[in-house]
Amino acid sequence: MFRLSTASCSLALLLVSSGCSHTPTEKEKRSAEIHYDLALQAQQAGELQDALRELQVSLKNDPDYPDANNAMGILLHLAFRRPDEAVKHYTKALEVRPDFSEARTNLANVHLDQGRYDDAIKLYELVLNDMLYPTPFIAQGNLGWAYYKKGEPDRAVESIKAAVTTNPNFCLGYKNLGLIYDETGRTSEACRQFTHYRENCPDVAEAYMREGVCQAKLGQVDAAKAAFATCETKAKAGEQVLKDDCRRLLEKL
Repeated sequence: MFRLSTASCSLALLLVSSGCSHTPTEKEKRSAEIHYDLALQAQQAGELQDALRELQVSLKNDPDYPDANNAMGILLHLAFRRPDEAVKHYTKALEVRPDFSEARTNLANVHLDQGRYDDAIKLYELVLNDMLYPTPFIAQGNLGWAYYKKGEPDRAVESIKAAVTTNPNFCLGYKNLGLIYDETGRTSEACRQFTHYRENCPDVAEAYMREGVCQAKLGQVDAAKAAFATCETKAKAGEQVLKDDCRRLLEKL
């Protein structure tokens, strides 16, 4: 997958080119691991361009490195909004490591975002058959959301409830349950789920906003005001839009 010579094969900006055979040396593999670790550090610090550069170097040294391909896929999908390129990296990771359930979940997430719900569901179900996968609640919750987007709300609720039972701190699960109930006209149940969201994820400002909006729908004005005020206080530096929304909602009551 790499080069025969510098002239015959090159590394594209975001994708490792294919068609050239090269077995990385131990030195190249070690270099790939080092740059992968540096990429993770950069990504955690929010330095996405640096993370991208480090992953490019990692994959230049070892184009088949599954972890680097998975990390590149995440970056391309979520940060740079290049899903088709992300798919190629997840696929490569799975070719090299067929039991790489994290990469399979991430590939399913791309399909979910693209509206390919049946494809996503098949992949999530495969992941849930892997008893060694350490975070099955992610695949379980996303499976439920795929069912909901496909138009099967009952199966969606069943799947997401299983996810939050497995991990009571799964914030996205409570949020999605609340959204499903709210969008299907079950406001009281939606409020209960948004309350679970807030109780289990007390540092998430959005949880207070969701609960407040729901409470306002039920006419619980004082509770909604308290929720919006807390949301405004809890919003982090990078959540200015959310902070402003909570302030506006509070002023309307």
